[in-house]
Amino acid sequence: MKNNRIYLGLSLVGLIGLIGCTEQTTGRICEYTPAAGQPNPLGEKASFRIREQEGNTIFTYQPDPSEMLEETIELSGRRELTYRNTDLDTARVKLIQNPEHYKRLIDKKTPQDFAAVNESLTCQ
Repeated sequence: MKNNRIYLGLSLVGLIGLIGCTEQTTGRICEYTPAAGQPNPLGEKASFRIREQEGNTIFTYQPDPSEMLEETIELSGRRELTYRNTDLDTARVKLIQNPEHYKRLIDKKTPQDFAAVNESLTCQ
């Protein structure tokens, strides 16, 4: 009987640990995938990713691959924009409605807005 209580206690601790880990992990993730044969309006090797994390939605833009300054020193041009306390779907709408936010995120003067990228997002 004593062993059963120990196993039950360890099981509960493990379950609580799993629940805690689940709450801290990211939610849905969307990545920009340009249509095959179409030029990438963000840049040839640029990437664009959206993720939900702890109730926030974070847009990440990585222009071109990182620049190697020296053999062991890498400079990333990654930029992030966070909509706090906003789910992913609502944040996508907000970014469409606020083209200045998108232009500041990608740090470019571009005639295109987020709607073009939004149409080619693949979400999980």
